[in-house]
Amino acid sequence: MAASNIVNVLHQPEKSRVLTGEEAKDCIPCQVMGAFTAMAAGGYFSSGHLFKNDKDLVKNPKWWRQSIKYFGYGLIALGVYRGGQGWLWDKDREYKEVKFLSK
Repeated sequence: MAASNIVNVLHQPEKSRVLTGEEAKDCIPCQVMGAFTAMAAGGYFSSGHLFKNDKDLVKNPKWWRQSIKYFGYGLIALGVYRGGQGWLWDKDREYKEVKFLSK
């Protein structure tokens, strides 16, 4: 039976490892997935489908529905910003090399 590492998870060592420059770099797939996820969630929140069949204004008042919709617009803007990093702005950004099919 393998030894449990639950004690190490709950009580982590005092000093954590500092990431190297190569480890801290962004990668293209991470940027694409982050931008897509933010825009997809923002599209869902701002579309109004979240409260489509909900007529209870006590449970979800109008100000709450509008704030969720504006939050969706903010997520769309965040996704556009994230997707444009490296080629529209922050052009000096360095990416880590990604090997998809390494042997």
